[in-house]
Amino acid sequence: MASICRWVILILLSVIGKVNGQAATTGNTAFDALDGLGCTQFKAIIMEAQLEETYRSAQALTIFVFNDTAYNLMPPYRQGTLYDKTSPNNLGAKEYINSFTLTEAVETGSFSPDTPVRTYSVKNRKVFLNKRELRVGNVASGLPGPTRYFCNGAMVIRPNIQAGQHLIHVIDQVLDMPWEQNAIAYVTGYNPTGLTFMFFSKIMEFLRRAPQEDGEYNYNKQVQQVLSSNQVTFFIPSDEALNLIPPQKLSELQGNLRLMLDIITLHIVPNQVLYTSLVNHNERFNTQFNSGAVVFRKNFNREAVYVTGSLKGGRTVTAKLNPANITVLNGVVHQIDSIMGFVYKTAVEEISIDPNTQNFEQLVYAARKDLQNALTATSGVTVFVPNNQAMFAVANVYQNYINNQSLLNMILEMSILQQGQTLNLMDHYGNYESYNTAVSRYNGRLIKVYSEGNDTWVEGGYVKARVIKPDIGVTNGVVHQIDAVFGVPTRDLVYTIYCEDWLVSTYIQLQYVGLDKYMRDPTLTKNQECTFSASAQAGSSAPSGGTWNTGNQNTNQNSQLYDQYGGLCGDGLHRCEFTFFVPNGTAIDNFALTPYGRQIMNDARRWRWLLRRLVTYREKIYIDQIAAGAPRSFYADNGEEIIVQTDSRSNIPSGQRIAYIMFEGIRAQIVHSDIGATNGVIHIISSLLFVPEDLARDISGVARNSQSLYYVLIFSILGALITKIRLLTS
Repeated sequence: MASICRWVILILLSVIGKVNGQAATTGNTAFDALDGLGCTQFKAIIMEAQLEETYRSAQALTIFVFNDTAYNLMPPYRQGTLYDKTSPNNLGAKEYINSFTLTEAVETGSFSPDTPVRTYSVKNRKVFLNKRELRVGNVASGLPGPTRYFCNGAMVIRPNIQAGQHLIHVIDQVLDMPWEQNAIAYVTGYNPTGLTFMFFSKIMEFLRRAPQEDGEYNYNKQVQQVLSSNQVTFFIPSDEALNLIPPQKLSELQGNLRLMLDIITLHIVPNQVLYTSLVNHNERFNTQFNSGAVVFRKNFNREAVYVTGSLKGGRTVTAKLNPANITVLNGVVHQIDSIMGFVYKTAVEEISIDPNTQNFEQLVYAARKDLQNALTATSGVTVFVPNNQAMFAVANVYQNYINNQSLLNMILEMSILQQGQTLNLMDHYGNYESYNTAVSRYNGRLIKVYSEGNDTWVEGGYVKARVIKPDIGVTNGVVHQIDAVFGVPTRDLVYTIYCEDWLVSTYIQLQYVGLDKYMRDPTLTKNQECTFSASAQAGSSAPSGGTWNTGNQNTNQNSQLYDQYGGLCGDGLHRCEFTFFVPNGTAIDNFALTPYGRQIMNDARRWRWLLRRLVTYREKIYIDQIAAGAPRSFYADNGEEIIVQTDSRSNIPSGQRIAYIMFEGIRAQIVHSDIGATNGVIHIISSLLFVPEDLARDISGVARNSQSLYYVLIFSILGALITKIRLLTS
């Protein structure tokens, strides 16, 4: 939902500047138009360069202009280093402005990735103009988006603004000046700092000086010529990446010339200029010399971008792009923090070396010895490693977890797949409805993997985790870095809902009727914060602590609920456990469009009562623990009886469940099940359980009926104890 909202905003911005492909008109010249377009900072650089007359002339020009918003979002150091302010005669400012000016009028409809376009620059710098129909979400499972236009990777948000003979395109970011050297020159010292990358000096240059084969297996043909061609994308490993390699391993690599050439060509995508803004999440590109493929990962925090590369028949390596999108004369260079194609660390070494996972290393060495040994097996290891922030969040639930031996063993067992089980996230594109599964070492519990929006997710032990860095190849298997700890929920029910992109409307309604306070976990010292929350983007505040009536505008509504339950759930330090069948945002929005929906939702007391039909009374129900085809009844929080049933059809893929929740002849499908919280579990459903009788149903007895459910709870506990005793004595 968040991704869709962002696309809507971008579409609206573009409509301002262009309607039905026709150019908008403003001012007589580009210089005169910039104030009205909110581009005063770009205009100031024109004035510093003393180019006012050029941009007031009758000459046909196309100008790519950043707006003031983009400029103000830059860190101060970048504002001061866009160009050389010390150069004589303002040449630095002139070269910057001219580097984004074309000597002809070029509308977005004429953008082509086939050839770069020379600019007004005296050093013949070029810009790369692209148009791309990006997808909203995953490249395979996402929805087709509108055609977007780009200059050097910056998106055009107000295109084709006519100002006399000048054409203005407003872009969404401040671009650095393109470099006048090509990709191969950039990595050999012709870069801003004059740095010769160790990847060039220790691998590329080493191979260049080595004896060459006469055929195609040749450095000059496969590397030198390609990095000097018209268009190329080059991933250059940083010096830090080289420094991590033990000298012995580097010597072994230098002794294998064929492997070195394959590794170099894996870092080159020929004939394409791939800025991170132009690629979809999980989009794959073949590399030079048919050596393998790279896949872009645009997931974590919607900002960091990773690339996963794999030689044919080799292990995958995932690297972070930092910095990315360095425009050179013939394409783009991305600096990365690992060497793709070269695997030299074991799983344990990877966990201990990466500063983001060192807290998990402490857990590994405190767990059972046989589990430690499993991570150092010679092959077949697949492990999901929580980052440090995830481990910090565990301490909010179990303060001294490092001394809890059974908990440590459970976490590690659940994080490691059984021998021979693998989950290659590089090849996974399916959404939740087609999730894949593998079996963990903890009692055969399943691990799910699926895509959702621009993220890949895994679930284990009723905990949903975002994959931060997938497919990290190690000598004995693969490591996937995630942002949660399997088996240990670190958010309560309400905060779990708050963190789900597609439950924005639902969360707002929970706040409205006061159920956000009722279903919180008052014993949790702190919820693990969301990496991203669409609810926050929509202006909703995060679930707060304190007593239930604090911080909510609907005090009277909350007081009524408080009276019904004697101030128990969510109040003080009393934690109640629930199962909440949460209607997704679409279900809420569709219900609000109906006459009966509006009538119900305008009556806060009746609306709260209807939502409580979807909440169990102090009972946790996990869908994966319900036998297929066997109905399960439970008492809802408003006193009614509800049925849950899983589908028993034989054509359902192994490990997957199709389930429904039913009331008085109507049902809602459970579209996502078993997301755990510290005080319960949520299942996301596709519609509300509403019947016409709800409009006039007498709900005055809800308080009395709810009180009687305490006796139901007591007898349920007694029944469970009797069953347990029978099992122990049988």
